[in-house]
Amino acid sequence: MNKRLLLTIIIVLVVLVGVVVWKSTASSAATQQAKSTTASTDSSQHSTNETMQNKTQDELLQESLSKKLHLLQQQPGNITQFLADFQASCNVQDCNTALAKALANYPDQKFAHLVENLLQRMPQYEQQMQSTVLSTSLSPKERFNQIWKLREQTLGQAEAKLGFGQERQYADYRFAYNDLVNNSSLSTEQRLKAFDELQQQYPDAVQQESKIGVYEQALRLLNQNSNNPAETERLKQTLQERYLTKQEQVDIQLKEQREDQQQQKVDQYQQALKQLQQDMEPLKTQLSSTEWQQQYETRLENLRLKMFP
Repeated sequence: MNKRLLLTIIIVLVVLVGVVVWKSTASSAATQQAKSTTASTDSSQHSTNETMQNKTQDELLQESLSKKLHLLQQQPGNITQFLADFQASCNVQDCNTALAKALANYPDQKFAHLVENLLQRMPQYEQQMQSTVLSTSLSPKERFNQIWKLREQTLGQAEAKLGFGQERQYADYRFAYNDLVNNSSLSTEQRLKAFDELQQQYPDAVQQESKIGVYEQALRLLNQNSNNPAETERLKQTLQERYLTKQEQVDIQLKEQREDQQQQKVDQYQQALKQLQQDMEPLKTQLSSTEWQQQYETRLENLRLKMFP
């Protein structure tokens, strides 16, 4: 009886140990499976997020390039600025491929092909420019026209206008203005009228000038043939009211006052210097060359300190 009881107890213990071991093994396997599943999910999620992030960057860049191309189409003539903005905003490794993609997807393919032609021919144009020597005997207008001719020959007429049209407009405006300045056959009123027409002809070029710059251009025309100080002052005031704000008018007036005072100082100094030279001239026969030079330099230095303290 005791042997049978002992055997039964041993069997029960073996079964219990087996159950415990099985549960422990199953729990460990389940935990490992859960960890593996979580790691796999995290890795997949990370890969998906990275793909989405890269895709978003590409999409944002393409949207930005499309806007820049649209702006270039609306305001053509400055390919240098376009390329500078593009390089600054490009955040991918292959910017050329990104630009090619943007051009391929641009709605106006005729314009896109024009941009492509310009960009493809730019290296040849730059090489031609480096090897081109312009004669110093040519006027600025003649030199610019030669450069423009080279651009049209190398890039194409439409491409040259797309790439450098703003420069062409501004140069034409400045050359026409200089011709107006040098035209001595016109009266003051005719000059100012011609200047108004010039601004209407080249509005984009005028926008590159400051208001004060345009005012000073008009003022230069005004001073050419004006012999009546009162009339000159009246026209100057009219030009200030037309081109300048109230504060700018005040600033200009203060500047002119300072310049007048400085000019008066210079005139007074020139008169005093002339008088000094006249006073020193008789002393050449009374003093040695060394003594005369020393005295002259001393008096000249005193004069300068007095006039320009």
